Amino acid sequence: MSENRTVESDDAELTKLKLALNTTLLENRGLDEFEETMLKEKIIAKIENADAIMKTFDAVSRERIYRGMITNNKGTEAERIQEAIETYDRIGKWRIANADTVLTKPLPGEEILFKAMNSVIGGTDLYGHLIWGEKLGDIKSVVEHPVSTDEATAIRMKTMEAIRITQTNISIKRGTKRYKQVYIIDLAEVSLGQLMTRSDVRAMTKAIMGAANGFFPETMWKAFIINAPFIFRSVYTMVSPFIHPVTKEKIKILSGPSKYLPEMKANGIPLDQVPENFGGKFKLLTVPTLISNFIQESGQTESSA
Repeated sequence: MSENRTVESDDAELTKLKLALNTTLLENRGLDEFEETMLKEKIIAKIENADAIMKTFDAVSRERIYRGMITNNKGTEAERIQEAIETYDRIGKWRIANADTVLTKPLPGEEILFKAMNSVIGGTDLYGHLIWGEKLGDIKSVVEHPVSTDEATAIRMKTMEAIRITQTNISIKRGTKRYKQVYIIDLAEVSLGQLMTRSDVRAMTKAIMGAANGFFPETMWKAFIINAPFIFRSVYTMVSPFIHPVTKEKIKILSGPSKYLPEMKANGIPLDQVPENFGGKFKLLTVPTLISNFIQESGQTESSA
């Protein structure tokens, strides 16, 4: 696929795949008058120190959190509003304390966690969503380093913030508002034995894979869990009825490349945009290098721990 892609050329490919076009995505649309009123009168009005909290969000993040907590959430209106209040408040407080140093501040254990996760970024799908992925590796080594679950969560926040900034930059360059990403997680090297027999490894895996995500809601467009062992697929089959239908629709559990690469293509993800370590043709960039590049481009230096 040409590097000189446009929204029009991507739409032509989407048409061939019989997929929805770029203009149909909810990400394109801002909040309407009714939604803005609800946000201001029923959510922001209930947040303590709301002015300081809301100033920490750019316009896209402000809208993204609303979409995740209100538009695409389950529960009664009152339950969704309360969750939105708590989410804006929690993320805003974290950003007040950490936004200026989240990328530059060295964190204990980050080198070994980065090694265990093998986080990389690739290109974009036909909608302009960043494609990024990880190969879940030796989590036991992270536990035994030792890295605490709180430290692991803080390190993951650094990764997630770098991904958010990258998606923002892609959107600006492409001229289409996008805040979601395609995520690939490779389980080929995961030790199911450790996960099944060691509670500390399970707790660390949960912290790595889940804790930070609560600070970056509504960022998943599609998730591909690849090279998934049979037992993992069996467990997922049992728990999937309890997963929200909107979320479940985004997740694909697949085995090797003969299965997942065609499925990615069918979902609007060109092979030449998939990172090369997952069988694609895109020259990958590791997340630690991405973070280092951000620091250099901003003229900042790593702050002291």
